[in-house]
Order: sequence, then structure tokens, then C-alpha cells
Amino acid sequence: MKKWTEPQRAPLRGAVVGVGYLGTFHAQKYLKNENIQMMGVCDFNKAQAEKVAHQLGTKVWANPQSLLGHVDMVTIAASTQSHYELCETFLNAGVAVNVEKPLAARLDQAEALVNLADSKKVPLAVGHIERFNPAIVELKRLISKLGSIKIIDLQRMGPFRTRGSDVNVLYDLAIHDVDLLYWLTDGQDVTHFLAQGTSMVSKELDTAKISIEMSHKILANISVSRVHPHVSRSIRVVGTLGTMVANTAAGTLELIQKNPHPKDEGDFLRVTTETVEKADALQAETDAFVSCLLRGVPMAVSGHDGLKAMRLIADIEKQISK
Repeated sequence: MKKWTEPQRAPLRGAVVGVGYLGTFHAQKYLKNENIQMMGVCDFNKAQAEKVAHQLGTKVWANPQSLLGHVDMVTIAASTQSHYELCETFLNAGVAVNVEKPLAARLDQAEALVNLADSKKVPLAVGHIERFNPAIVELKRLISKLGSIKIIDLQRMGPFRTRGSDVNVLYDLAIHDVDLLYWLTDGQDVTHFLAQGTSMVSKELDTAKISIEMSHKILANISVSRVHPHVSRSIRVVGTLGTMVANTAAGTLELIQKNPHPKDEGDFLRVTTETVEKADALQAETDAFVSCLLRGVPMAVSGHDGLKAMRLIADIEKQISK
């Protein structure tokens, strides 16, 4: 069993468990990382695993247990309901895990997985891919230009897809924005929130609106819908020195500040628009996972980060369901 507290030598033996729509992309990213020795793929649907393995020129494994002893790391992209059992299997065997969000189907399962990873000293990462979105990365880099942050608005909307609908919209979409909110505010605590939501297509919540107050008096609003006719994804951050708007779907960043030398009545604002260079966020997530393993440092998005987001989502869910 590897001592993950120490730097490792490349390549690391890796496999992807769950190769449906998203898991197939994960497998592709594994193949593009020169520090991974791709051992193969595994899926509860054997025909799907064989199809993906054939496309990528890699091996099919009969079941997750058969991978033990042959891998150092795995990415788990199977259904949310299977996350706990799969993560537990690999963590107990000393295999580093990168699991798609949400960390688990239930909060108690997520807590158990984080405790297990800590006790075994095995790395556990959670796939909150939005932290690797280039527009959001640039927003985080430039956020100090806004002075003291007062308001953060996060909006994530799009048409209904069966993919991801095994959980409600809070765990499907809002959990991304909760994680981003903690990240953009450097981990500020939530002191109060008010939430409401409705279902439309599925039996679960399909829309939600959450108003949040944070410890340094930042007010945040999260709006999510998976029954919206068009894709709309944006983050607006308002500070004492200006406003920044990241359109994460279009990949643009707009900085709005006071014009110190207005020439006329319509010239009080100075607006700078930047098109952020496109980047492969999933590849960046994969590469960050591997890099952390090789250097023996904490995960870019740790199990504790994933658990923190789940705790707030669980509280929000309770309030809406009352």
C-alpha cells in the first residue's frame, strides 16, 4: 500500500469506474496525461465498458474489486447512489480516489468517506469541475480589484437532461455554486439562508432560489434550474471598487468600475470586457488530481471541501422540504 503522505513516482496506475457520458470523458483525459498508466475502465453495464474500452484502446475490468492491486488511483463517475460503496472499496484498499460530485448520495455517507480517507491517509478528491472553468479561475485571480466584496450572484440554468436527474437540482447544480461561494470567499461561514424550490419534470426539485448571508456580511444569491429553455451560467461579484461578471458559458469576463475622468453624462462607468482563453476544465481537474498525488500535497478540491458543500446543501434541502 502506498504512503500517500510522501511524493510519488510517475506514472501512476489509474482506471475510471463508471464510463457513461461523463465517465467516458474522464477516461479520455486519463489517456492524455503522461503521468498516468491507463489500466482500463469498469462499468456496471458491461456492454458500455466494452464499447468505451474499444474506442480508447484500453482494457475492460469485470468489476471494481478486480481492479484492486492493479491501480494506484481511480476516478469514480458512476451513479451518485453507488458513490459510497465504490469509494469505500478503493479507500480501504489504499487507492487514491477522485469522485464526481456530489461526494455521496447522503450526508452521513459523505462524512463516513471523509473520515475513512483521513484515517487511512488516502487522498480523496471531489470533482467540482467549475473551480477549473477558465472564466472562474480568472475571476478568482482578479477579485481583489473589487475591494471589499458585498454581493455575489450565481446563476446556473439549462434544459432538463436525464443525466444527473438521479438527484435533485440542489445536488445536481446548486452544489457547484455552493462550493464556488466558499472558494471565492476563502471559506467564509454561512450565518443565515433562506431557500425555496419547485419540481416540474422530475419527482425531485428542478428549480431553487437560495439567499445566503455569510460571516463577513457578504450577501449571496444562488439561482438554479434544470427546466430552463436556454443555458445561462454566470457569476456577478459586487465590491466597493467595482463589479465583475463572469459568463461561464460564453467564457467572458466583464469588469465595471467608476470612470475617474468622465467626459459626459453617459461616461461615469468604465467597462472592460475580456474573452478568456478556452481551456479543457476536465483535463485541468484530472491533471491537478495527479499532480497533487505526485507531490504529496492536499487535493485541489478535497473530500473536506466536498463535504462542506454537501452539509449546506443538506440544510437547504431540509428548509425547502418543510
